[in-house]
Amino acid sequence: MLGRLLIGIVKGLIVGGLLGFGLAKLGFAAPGALIAYAAAAVTGILIGLVAGKPIWAKDAKVEAGMKAFVGALLGCGLMYVARRWLTMPVPVPLGELGGANASLGQVAGSAGTIGGLAITSLAAIAAVLGGFYEADNNPSDDAGAKSAEPAKKSAEPGNKRIAASAQESELEDEPEGEPEKKRSKK
Repeated sequence: MLGRLLIGIVKGLIVGGLLGFGLAKLGFAAPGALIAYAAAAVTGILIGLVAGKPIWAKDAKVEAGMKAFVGALLGCGLMYVARRWLTMPVPVPLGELGGANASLGQVAGSAGTIGGLAITSLAAIAAVLGGFYEADNNPSDDAGAKSAEPAKKSAEPGNKRIAASAQESELEDEPEGEPEKKRSKK
């Protein structure tokens, strides 16, 4: 479980970091509230589609869709948490990927805060969601069901279904009143 948690966190850091990098390259290194919440929703959707049981896995379309919907809602909620309480300054200079977030009242010329920058806040949000979704996924259930099915079939090789004879099936299908009517018509 710890391994899956770490894989989910890494997936989240990659997805969130790439989205934050894209926003920074578009000129939104320190986005305003509307763009930040929209980006958090998109991050939640993307991480819901790839973390845990991904959308391309067999029989995972509904599950991935539900994770994506819930991820969008949780992403917005986590963006509020990040913008509100992750107010520590970024410890390393990020160059053009960092800067003061005017919508959060940060002073111009500062390096920015973890919750105020797109690259750090989206990576943190996606890491939390990715870790949760990946830890929640239990691939051993799928493997156990697949391995138990062939064992069940091989344990009973001599048991075959024998079809009922045609006369027995006719008697079972007809109600009791019909045979008398058919005889009387002849």
